[in-house]
Amino acid sequence: MKNRKFKIAAIIMIIHGAMMEAGSGLMLMPFVFKGALDLNAIPPIFAIDFFRNNIIFLIPMSVVFGIARVIGATGVLINRKWGFILSVINCILTMNLMLFMIPVGIVDGLLACSALVLLLTGYYGNEIIN
Repeated sequence: MKNRKFKIAAIIMIIHGAMMEAGSGLMLMPFVFKGALDLNAIPPIFAIDFFRNNIIFLIPMSVVFGIARVIGATGVLINRKWGFILSVINCILTMNLMLFMIPVGIVDGLLACSALVLLLTGYYGNEIIN
């Protein structure tokens, strides 16, 4: 690993991906054990009711995003461009989606934005705009 910023960004993304996978797994447990998810038992954690009403579809999507985030971070750690591109795409998508998932999306935004800043400053360094 040549650039320390890449390593820090990759660690942030691995932690973020692990949180997404673990959090989704914990939220899916009542569905697995009871066979159904009681929507009335879910606290109002999303700004938009659409997400709350469709949380059973949101949970697997979160797992997919978490896995993609960990794969991208692994690519960054082993110095691959595909890992860098996948990580940048993941961070940008998270920045767009976090707006609809307030207040839960605040942590997503903090982690994704900090990783994106580290990735871009690590890649472009001190280059100037011509």
